[in-house]
Amino acid sequence: MRLGALTTGSGVPAQDFAGRIEEVHTRAGLLALDDGRLVTLITPEFGCEPRAITVDAAAGISFRTIFVAGADVAARGSVLRVAGGAIVIDLRRAKPWRSGLGLLQLDLRRTPVARAYGRAWSALEADGRDGGLRDIAGAPLDLLAKATRQYDVTAAGRAAARLIGAGEGRTPAGDDYLVGFLAALWASVGTSKSFAASLSTQLVVLAKRTERLSRLYLEAVAECEVSERIVAVAAGIAAGRDDICIGFAADAVLARGHSSGAATLLGLLQGIASCAKMA
Repeated sequence: MRLGALTTGSGVPAQDFAGRIEEVHTRAGLLALDDGRLVTLITPEFGCEPRAITVDAAAGISFRTIFVAGADVAARGSVLRVAGGAIVIDLRRAKPWRSGLGLLQLDLRRTPVARAYGRAWSALEADGRDGGLRDIAGAPLDLLAKATRQYDVTAAGRAAARLIGAGEGRTPAGDDYLVGFLAALWASVGTSKSFAASLSTQLVVLAKRTERLSRLYLEAVAECEVSERIVAVAAGIAAGRDDICIGFAADAVLARGHSSGAATLLGLLQGIASCAKMA
């Protein structure tokens, strides 16, 4: 079977690479490359993501029926082949995708921005699935927000260390929260971007303690890259978009996993609020 790739996110090697299929799910897969990097294979309904190859796979195709965990893969001349030669993914026409997160200048002091921010909060509150993380990690959440407001990178790193791996699932809620929170730092105006760069150095080290998929997303946000869904919320708030636009974008984030999306959105919104009060 020959499939085409639609996009390649940041972190997908532009040159030849090799590795193996680490995990296979219905509409996603995880590749472990020989150089230690992780790359996902995803279908278009996920939107664009960092460190991901978006495969032009029809809705009826399950990755479980065409990929086998443990199989070797190799990309040569922008064509990815799975051992045995039955599956080929053509990368030659794939468009490089970048989130543009760091280009945003989100300023919560502007009235339209504050209004859009409030609409996103309403969507999160209506969903309600962020409560579990608040229950198990309320103290480090508060410490991270306080450290950010005070521009205390060391204290923020200690709080982040308490959140890494907190919660259950393939991407624990504490990790999801940190992705959203750091995305807010990169997206906001003022000194938050330099704070994000400093905190990212610690986050890359901490990411080695958690699940592989979470590590991928944490390392990506440390490089100022997040999923298309997350950046759509941040960009919508930054532009002061209307309720319908913000609600649609927030719901798309909330749809990810059982509670992963809610934890990510909570991190994004609390991070934005913390940035607005930075010393």
